[in-house]
Amino acid sequence: MDQVLWLFTLGYLFQSLANGILIYTISKQKSIYGLSVDSQWLFLFATLARCIWIFDTRLTSLPLASFELVINVLLGVICCYLSTKYSHTSIFQTPKYLSAYAITGACAVLCFLFHPGEKNQYFLTVQMLVSFTMFMECAGLLPQFVMMRKSKEVEIKTGHYLMCLAVARVFRLIFWVQLYMDGYTFGYLIIADLIHTILLSDFAIFYIKSMRSGKSILLPS
Repeated sequence: MDQVLWLFTLGYLFQSLANGILIYTISKQKSIYGLSVDSQWLFLFATLARCIWIFDTRLTSLPLASFELVINVLLGVICCYLSTKYSHTSIFQTPKYLSAYAITGACAVLCFLFHPGEKNQYFLTVQMLVSFTMFMECAGLLPQFVMMRKSKEVEIKTGHYLMCLAVARVFRLIFWVQLYMDGYTFGYLIIADLIHTILLSDFAIFYIKSMRSGKSILLPS
């Protein structure tokens, strides 16, 4: 089980790296061109939910997991602050149906219906927050992808940020596979992470081509 916990935590360490890259990029350029403010808030909400359900898991036995969570909360808050501060530099608006409010509401409903826990007499369970985190991280990419499709060109550092998120998802898919081999099945959560990975793998293809050619990351219309 310790190996599984390490896989889960390593994935989020790459997310910390992604946030660090994003903070550096925004601070240096003083612009969020090509970035979605809504995505940053959605990722932060997902991380804050982890602060609650982590105590209902074996992750509390791994000190690195607690350290990673604190770091990700701090970095997430900074990302949201900078994104909001420089929101006037964004030339594209996120569709209302993909706003942070709309997606948060949708994920709240989904996590009530689909989660790995057993509901108490109030039809609630802490495991609902596990689903909420996974669904929010998956759906949180949608505003960012819409933003990139509109701008058509992705800056290299933004590409690095998204690739770190892709690596984080790969680690978590390995985590789910390992759990499945150990006899645990979490179908809804696996599907959410699989969709998340597929979305990022599509971008990864253009990222790799760009790195090989030395040109900007151009996305199809």
